Amino acid sequence: MVQPKSHKFGDHDLQEVLVWMPQGQSADSVFWIVFIHGGAWRDPKITACNFVEPAMSILFSDTAAHELSIPDGKSLAIASLSYRLSPHPSYPQNPETTPHHSLRIAKHPDHIEDVCSGIAVLGREYGLSDDSYVLVGHSCGGTLAFQALKRHVETGGIPAPRALAGLAGIYDIESLVENHKDGPYAEVYASSIKGAFGDDKKVWAHASPRRSYEHGSRELFSGRTFLLVTANEDDLVEPEQRDGMKYTLAGRHTKNPQIEETQDCRYAEMSVEGGHDEMWQQGERMVKVIQRLFMILSGI
Repeated sequence: MVQPKSHKFGDHDLQEVLVWMPQGQSADSVFWIVFIHGGAWRDPKITACNFVEPAMSILFSDTAAHELSIPDGKSLAIASLSYRLSPHPSYPQNPETTPHHSLRIAKHPDHIEDVCSGIAVLGREYGLSDDSYVLVGHSCGGTLAFQALKRHVETGGIPAPRALAGLAGIYDIESLVENHKDGPYAEVYASSIKGAFGDDKKVWAHASPRRSYEHGSRELFSGRTFLLVTANEDDLVEPEQRDGMKYTLAGRHTKNPQIEETQDCRYAEMSVEGGHDEMWQQGERMVKVIQRLFMILSGI
């Protein structure tokens, strides 16, 4: 795989954005996909690099250039955001012997602060601007993508994406914990959320896109395109997460839309084969999502 260019935006090892941009292209000649990896805010095995690797060779192939319907007829550029992680019990660190710049001790809002800082770097270094990119987030990366859009509306500190794709996104944090409280992995769900957000459920609600969007301004999604994706064998994030976010975005009368146009936004959904992490581990499945998103944006 072609090596990315790395841009650091802080002292921590994980405060980094990786960029794959065709040689000789200028800022106004490319359309961006900006990826946000998942991993329950804490999994050090999922990185900004290995998250995009399976899809990368396909997205930059000659075939994809003709089949992707890249918006505005531009070339494709890709960025993948890295962010500080919360502690993981399976990968403990000794704070006395681990350098501070390598410690995984992040707490909300550290994760979203890093995501927004990475997007801001793309604006400064590459001219990333409003509507010149799509945000694609998997699992908690889907949470972070919606949080980043909210940050744009509230502060204007980062460019606005033209569209957002959430793959098995977590949109209601308390609901996720509640739905698994009697299952065999109840403690895993609870510990991952408490490790990232603490014990205060008010913080969980404020960080949950479904909750914060329901009680926020319609500007949060006005004029945007959203594609919410599930995996048909996902045993980690239930489809009710998408259903709840769908109702928030497109209204409760929406039923399994291919594309639902509302007065506020354009909403679509799809399902891919396989399990939770196969959505990105099998590159062709991620590419199908990108292809669908670009087709919607191009009106195909």
